[in-house]
Order: sequence, then C-alpha cells, then structure tokens
Amino acid sequence: MFVVKASSDFAAKRVEYLYDAMKQEKKYDTLFIVRGLRFYVHLVVLSACSEFFWTNKDQLEEIFSPFDFDVIDAILKYCYTGEISIADRHYDKLMELANRLEVKIPPRHETVDLSNCLEVLKSTEDSDLKTEAMDLTLGNFETLHKTKDFLNLPVSNVNEILKSNDLFVRSEESIFNAVKLWVNHDNANRKSDLAQLMRSVRLSLLSMEFFIDEVLTFCHSCADCMTTLRQAVKDKNDKSFVPRETPRSKIKGYKMALVGGWDIDMANTIDIFDGLKNSWTLSKNIGINKSYFASVLVGDWILIIGGKNSSWRAMTSVEYIDLKSGEKKPLKPLNQARYWFSAVTLRRGSSTDVYAIGGDYLSSVERWSSNTGDWEIIAPLLVAVFGHSASVIADKIYITGGKTSENGKYISTNKVQMYSVETNSWTYRAQMIQRRCDHSSVAFQGKLYVAGGIAFQTGTNLDSVEHYDPNANVWTAFTKLPQAASGISLGCFQNKLFSMGGGSRVWEYDETNKSWEASTSLSRDRKYAVAHVIPYDSII
Repeated sequence: MFVVKASSDFAAKRVEYLYDAMKQEKKYDTLFIVRGLRFYVHLVVLSACSEFFWTNKDQLEEIFSPFDFDVIDAILKYCYTGEISIADRHYDKLMELANRLEVKIPPRHETVDLSNCLEVLKSTEDSDLKTEAMDLTLGNFETLHKTKDFLNLPVSNVNEILKSNDLFVRSEESIFNAVKLWVNHDNANRKSDLAQLMRSVRLSLLSMEFFIDEVLTFCHSCADCMTTLRQAVKDKNDKSFVPRETPRSKIKGYKMALVGGWDIDMANTIDIFDGLKNSWTLSKNIGINKSYFASVLVGDWILIIGGKNSSWRAMTSVEYIDLKSGEKKPLKPLNQARYWFSAVTLRRGSSTDVYAIGGDYLSSVERWSSNTGDWEIIAPLLVAVFGHSASVIADKIYITGGKTSENGKYISTNKVQMYSVETNSWTYRAQMIQRRCDHSSVAFQGKLYVAGGIAFQTGTNLDSVEHYDPNANVWTAFTKLPQAASGISLGCFQNKLFSMGGGSRVWEYDETNKSWEASTSLSRDRKYAVAHVIPYDSII
C-alpha cells in the first residue's frame, strides 16, 4: 500500500489560500454588498463555521447592513482563520453580529482571576491563560467548586481538575462533595458521568464512616460504580491494607500577603494570611529598608518599586523577592524617583508589563517589560496625583482619586483617569461619588471597588465604598465599611472581598447578608500596603 501524509499545516494552508483569494476578490462563489462595499466570500467556508450562512444566504446583505466594515471584516476573517484582531470599541458589536450569525466566538480574556478562571479553563485555547486558570482553580478549589461556573463545567474539565495531584483541599471528602454537587446540578443527564468522576476520588483516603454514610448512599444506584466501591470496602476492612493513593499536594494552594507600609519598620515585614488555618503571621525582616514603595506580583516574584528612605527622599531602586527561594536581587532602577505612587501589571503580547504611575508631585508614568528588563517613559497622567489607587480591568488601567494641586492648594479628587495600552493615552471616565485619597481599589467580578481613604479638605477618614461598572461608565454606592479608615488594603481571596489594615482590623464582605463581617485581625497595625495572592509554599 502506498501512503502519503502531508505536513501538519496542510489543511491550514488550504484555508489561507481561500482567505487570500477572498481578499483579492477572485475565485469566490458568493458576493454581498453593504453600503456600497463589496464582500467576496466562499459560502462553503462560512457554512463550515456556522450553518446559518447557508440557510440564510439570501438575507446576508440585510443582516450585515447595520454593522461597520471593521466588524464585518473581522467576523469573516474569523470564519477563515479562527483569529480576530479588532479595536475594543468594536467588541460589543462584533459579539452582537456573531450571535446573529450563530458563530461561536470564545469570550476574550486578557487576564485571569478567581472571577473568571473556570470560564477561561472551559473556553480558551491560549495555553498560557489555560495554565494560569488551572493553577488558580486547583489552589482555590474549596471555594470554587460551590460556584455556578464550576457546576456548569463539562465533565472533561471537571475530571481534569479532580485527577490533579496539585488539587488543594482540606481532605478527600471535598473531592467527593464536589462530584456530588456537580452531578446533582443536572442529575438526569449526568448520572452516566458519575462512574468516570468517582475514579478520580481517592477512596482509600476517606474514613470508613464517610465512605458508608455518604459515598455508598449516593452511588448505590450506579452499577458501574459498585465494582470499584466493593473493592474499596474490602480494602478498608483489611487491617493490613496500606493505601496506594497519596494525599493531594498543597503546593498549588494560595495565601494572601500584605506588602508595604508607611514606615520602614512596618514595610520590612509582610503579613501573610493562611486561609486553611484562618490566621495571620508576620514574615521575617525582608531587608528592603524603605517605605511608601509600590509592589506588584510578576510570576514568582514580588517587585518592590521606588519608595522613600529614612530621610524621606524618593528612590529609584527596584528589587525583587523570589517567592520560591526567598532570594532578593536588584533590577534596573526607575527613570524617575518616586514614592506614594501606584503600580500595576498588564500582559502585552508575551511580556508581563509593570506600570509605575504618578507619585508625590508627579504626573509621569513609566513601564517595565519582563522581556527586556528596561523601564520606558510612556504617556503621562492627565493630572498629577499621589495617594491615589490603581487597578486593572481587562486591558485598561484605572487611577482613582488621590491628592492633587488646585489653585496652589492640595485637595483630594474624585477624578478617574483610564489608560489604554492600545492608544498609549489617558482619558477621563465618570467621576467617583466621593472625593478621596489614601484609599484602596480592587477589580472584583468585573467591577472596580473603591473603599475608605481621607477627605483631604476636612481631614476626615471615610467609611464609604463604591463600585464602578466599566461598561456603563457609572459609579454606584456600596455597603459602607463598619469603621472609617485610611490606608486600608482591598483584596480578593478565595472569591471573597476583603478590607484589611488602616490599623489591624480585617473585614470580609458577606454576599448573602450584604454586610462586612469581622475576620481574623492582622498580626500588627499596617497602613498603605498592597494585597497579593501568593503560592502556598512561598518562602518569605
């Protein structure tokens, strides 16, 4: 027999040929016109992406007529190449057209966090994002397995999670409980998946009492499960039996770290929260010897940027602490000495970029690239601020409030400045309800939350909280903090919102009761710190 196998990109190159032919307006089989613009396409290619094109081929001009050329061109390119590149301002219209044409476009995910990691895991083809989403899922499984996003995962994703040695759980009982919740969410259609998922539960690690009361009771009607369960019972009754299965690793678990402070003694230690133990501990002295610095998380590094020394002089120095080894090393310094500023990270292509923004008397902004290790000056703020806060939603940086100069006097502002990587420019967005500085902000579940701070004109600490919807460009008042405070740190941990510091108090937002509830206090007073979620086995 004579067998020939073409290269792995053979099929892709044939589609590329058709796409090029379509763009050159030759060798096409269908033409439609929208506002005088001609679109030459291959209906068989479009139909392979969605049967809607074939069944509605006579209505294509009418369907496309309300949409701009860029949107139409992007959706056609996707049908040929599986790729989309389009300005953010067109994204909503693109998805509207895709829905009308029944073209399934995976949702965009520029960043991964606890609010979207399960959706990313289910939908993305980006291997880096998928790995990041899996790490977050494994490390926060105790919380995530109770959410709607987990219950709506396909069985393939659930099984992939449950099989992992790096699944971070208190006990194997949590794994079985997750299986039970997932199956019961659609019992009629998921009973057939039970046997497959039960093979991922390490039965020998369950207590005999739990095994009998919970596992056998739930699985007794599943014939495919019973052979495995009978063997497990036999093994458990054999006193000489040694479990073949090992407990789940805790390496992928996470802690929360509060980094920084307003004096050198405070800033040279890190408060670390262990969610399993529900306790805060204080790290050893990390030897930074400065305060009012900004910190960001880049992979397994915490970058310590700028700050002031004991003489209150602004600094350009940048160091990193390796969370795996505890090693501390210098990086290239800032172009501009700065303290009392903010810093955030954004992905740009293959680079994780760090932005150092504003500071005392400064409007300048600079960006560090993980690819080059260099700092570059980029577009300045619209107005100089310090004591402000910065957060990222999608690919936009939002600067809220801060102190600024007006008519020769310092005031706190309610202005919001937004940076676009795409245009390298800042624009104003809707103003906050409350003027504030020395506050904190955090992106949580697609919205920007801002809390606490000072009304500088009166010197009054604030208890107010508000959140911003970037799609509607609207601020809305939120449940007030139990205690007014400045220098607090907002953070997200295990899919919950926390307010920490400004003293030693910690408050956790209870979504059910719509209230802030007291949580375990910090090990010491801490103000003007930044919250980071770090791996459980970090050495700091």
